[in-house]
Amino acid sequence: MSRGRPFHSLFLLVVGVSMVASACGGGATGVTPPSGPGAVSGTTVVAAGVATALAVGRSLPRARGVKTLRGLPVYVPDEVLVKFRPTVQAQDANSLHASAGARLLKAIPRIDVHAVKLGVGTSVQSALATYRSSPLVQYAEQSAYAYALATPNDQFYPLQWHYPKINLPAAWDVTTGAPVIVAVVDTGIRFDHQDLQGVTVQGYDFIDNDSDPTDPGCSTAPDEVSHGTHVSGTVAALTNNSTGVAGVNWGGASGVKVMPVRVLDGCGSGTAAAIASGIISAADNGAKVINLSLRFLASPQAIQDAVNYAYNRDVTLVAAAGNDNGPVGYPAAYPNVIAVAAIACDNTKASYSNFGPEISVAAPGGDTPDCDGDGSPDWVLSTWWSPNLSSGNYYGYEQGTSMAAPHVSGVAALLISRGIVGPSAIRNRLQQTATDLGATGWDQYFGWGLVNAAAAVGVTNTPTAMRAFIGTITGLSITRQSDIV
Repeated sequence: MSRGRPFHSLFLLVVGVSMVASACGGGATGVTPPSGPGAVSGTTVVAAGVATALAVGRSLPRARGVKTLRGLPVYVPDEVLVKFRPTVQAQDANSLHASAGARLLKAIPRIDVHAVKLGVGTSVQSALATYRSSPLVQYAEQSAYAYALATPNDQFYPLQWHYPKINLPAAWDVTTGAPVIVAVVDTGIRFDHQDLQGVTVQGYDFIDNDSDPTDPGCSTAPDEVSHGTHVSGTVAALTNNSTGVAGVNWGGASGVKVMPVRVLDGCGSGTAAAIASGIISAADNGAKVINLSLRFLASPQAIQDAVNYAYNRDVTLVAAAGNDNGPVGYPAAYPNVIAVAAIACDNTKASYSNFGPEISVAAPGGDTPDCDGDGSPDWVLSTWWSPNLSSGNYYGYEQGTSMAAPHVSGVAALLISRGIVGPSAIRNRLQQTATDLGATGWDQYFGWGLVNAAAAVGVTNTPTAMRAFIGTITGLSITRQSDIV
């Protein structure tokens, strides 16, 4: 959970028959909740921890400016790609190169393509004419430049060690997301956070039963921070906007949208009825991924029914394994949920992370190791809100499997943008491409390994369906004016 907000385990109320869940985070200490209007008696388990947000005056490194295509060349001026027919012999291909005024630079045998360099005085147009007139050639085209665009310029991105850890920058060279809805079933969200503007779709509040899932904070502990806001920022904070942090998906008008579904109160607890309703509502209203950074100590059948309902509607469900250094909790332990364990920055199991046969993959959750040598433990940095901050909104660190799960939910959304859809296909892809940690193959601490975003969205796995949208072209830019379908 957090340098701001420690892990809240879930508990079963003795009064009545409600089952109560809470947000996931680190080591636990038993406390008795306060009495008063609206309070219930019983014992909950919360984590001990100290809140530490980024100090406003702290000197922070700046990311390099993002690369754009503006002013950069599109085509390689003296290079042509030639696709030969499968039966063409090497000597015939070389003869054709000579007649076109070119020499072979590189052969790509799997696809029968030759990259050739044109001699001095040979124009691209004349070389293309020679190749295209030959019956030996299937196609010929001028070679083009590619540019890595995936180093975001967000102010605190250099502190987000957890993204390079899962090879996310390389994945961003392939996709930064598409209009996919990820439901964050949690404490709600702070819509006024500067890095979450425009990244949401309509959600619902199952605590107050209204259409405003704003996280109000915890009235009995005003130093608590917004768990749902931190999770949402990892999924899809506005990225490459020179402000704050980056999200796994870049968010914004053409990116992933977060559906905030408030099922936990500001202090981090919620009932099985609220959570089941939230899961079903998200599935019914267009969510393709549901993030569940929460945990029950019990196993409510209603929650399993809600999970199965969403799964049967092709929704991918991702859940935090829990932070008790013990058995995987629910809903992560259900068969139709991707259970996520947490690692520290040094690729070791996070000391608090639950383990067991249900673990699918691991992701960064943070722990005590200091891998960057700044004297502080490396936890997960994301969007932050607390009523104790003068501005309310800022950025801060949290640790826990709650922080690991949205990394996986975010990568699942990236997979959907690449045409890999459906919960079974997404789970298989995440597991097959994970970086093995611990014992060879699957193990109970890391599952199939650390989620590897770049391998998961690899360029060899192109979408199987055509996607279309309406837009306008200006120079080298396309401005999308409709949803991608």
